[in-house]
Amino acid sequence: MALLTLAPPSRAPALPRWLGLEGLVIGGAILALIVLVVLPVLSLVAASVWDKGLTGGFFVSALGSTANLRALGNSLILGAWTGLLSIAIGVPLAWAVSRTNVPAKGLIQLTATLSYLSPPFLTAIAFVNLFSPNAGVANVFLREVVGIDLGFNIFTMSGLVFVTVLHTFPFVYLLASSALQSVDASYEEAAQILGASKLRTALTITLPLVAPAVLSGTLLAFVNAIALFGSQAIIGLPGRIVTLPTRIYALFDYPPQYGVASALSLLFIAITVIALYLQRAFLARRSYVTLAGKGARPQLMDLGPWRWVLFAACVVAFFIAILLPYGTLIAVSFSKSWGLGFWQNLTLENYRFILVDYDVTRRAILNSLMLATIAATVCVVLGTVISWIDIRTRLPGRKLLDYAALIPLGLPGIVMAVALLQFWLKMPVALYGTFAILLLAYVGRYVPLGVRAANSSLRQIDPSLEEAAQILGASWGTRMKEITLPLIRPGLFAGWLLVFVPVIQELSASILLFSSESITLAVAVYNLYETGYTEPVAALAIVNMIIIAVAIGIARQFGGSRIGLKTGS
Repeated sequence: MALLTLAPPSRAPALPRWLGLEGLVIGGAILALIVLVVLPVLSLVAASVWDKGLTGGFFVSALGSTANLRALGNSLILGAWTGLLSIAIGVPLAWAVSRTNVPAKGLIQLTATLSYLSPPFLTAIAFVNLFSPNAGVANVFLREVVGIDLGFNIFTMSGLVFVTVLHTFPFVYLLASSALQSVDASYEEAAQILGASKLRTALTITLPLVAPAVLSGTLLAFVNAIALFGSQAIIGLPGRIVTLPTRIYALFDYPPQYGVASALSLLFIAITVIALYLQRAFLARRSYVTLAGKGARPQLMDLGPWRWVLFAACVVAFFIAILLPYGTLIAVSFSKSWGLGFWQNLTLENYRFILVDYDVTRRAILNSLMLATIAATVCVVLGTVISWIDIRTRLPGRKLLDYAALIPLGLPGIVMAVALLQFWLKMPVALYGTFAILLLAYVGRYVPLGVRAANSSLRQIDPSLEEAAQILGASWGTRMKEITLPLIRPGLFAGWLLVFVPVIQELSASILLFSSESITLAVAVYNLYETGYTEPVAALAIVNMIIIAVAIGIARQFGGSRIGLKTGS
């Protein structure tokens, strides 16, 4: 009896790797990055040198105008003073937490965290309510109750620097405290054995060793200080202090001067590049290696009674940076009319107005929640793919892709908005004033945070886990779903939070791109403030911070305890 032999079923030829899911995802990520970042930046450059032909006239106008030069000078002054004061506040606080026995170290960490998360324009509004020269409650109280007229005026360069520093000193604090905890303590112990005092050791040994971290934090403080639109408009404009962001914004009044705005935006970028170059040139002069094969853990310095003096200084910092502005905003939000008798003036009408009666603020809250959720998710997905290409593939040009993803780190929000306008106004698709262009702006600006979060997480995962799954026949999609993504989930939630929080409070890009239908929470706060709605503004500001706090809580719940205050830029 003959045996019936069955031939194995024929299998369809496998698709080439680059035509499968992996290739489509990689191609989509590259295309998205080109559209989101590369083309708008190139359009910005083109708009600054092209007007019916190649021209340098826009740069001549930008640099030849007294108003523009004054704005440039004010921005540099603001950035310089903010950087210096951020060092003066951040380094001592970092030293106190890392190297001394000062009590309540958690209070210092909380101060830095909340200062970083607080929208600077809301802090500016709070201090305007306190220290405006005529109607500021603190000034009125000192004049009419105490009988002292100290003449506090928040609408000055000093007032602008003060408000800005409250947001920027955490950059120096975080990087300096991390560096101080990493320094090999044997260097300091050797200096003290040779007779150096604790103060001299700190100034001549410890501080120079953490100089790279301090300078990096100072650079971040400088760049952030000159880029903030909200606080510079709220405090600077009433005091006739025009800066680059407010000057660029003014150039979009009718008739808009797109070419000059583009030239000033490129000048903005040049300042950032020069600051980065100077930092690297300074650090290249000497070695800052602080970790060797063996290292001693730093011993906490016993300050004796002085620890209470340092603790008092930390409490003052917490009071000024957190309690004073938030206490003011909360008090204003429950007042019928700010400045009158507080206990006889309490009301919930301001919250009812912004949450129920006024459809603009309701729409703004919903728009911001949707934009922040979508932008954070897209940034994390795109950042994961870009990081995976960089770390897990040998794709030619993958390093250029990573560098392109980091370009927005040097672009202030208002510059990103100008770049998007220059690009999309020339496209046949009408996006100006839509939900879509705001989403493009947020994703383009904050995708570096998603890339850095995914990159650091992927580097901690052994590639052999994915390789073993591949050997066993798992597809690229299965490997990502079952192995890679679950392992890097905490880092991705941290990146999601890092994008969600700044998008909720983003003003500098939104102010040029919004329309009545796409208005955001930050723009609604600014517009209400401009029209004199002091009490509803405070209520909306508190709603803003509640949203941020809830987002942090949700991200911690799903992402684990690793999620905290981290900066990716």
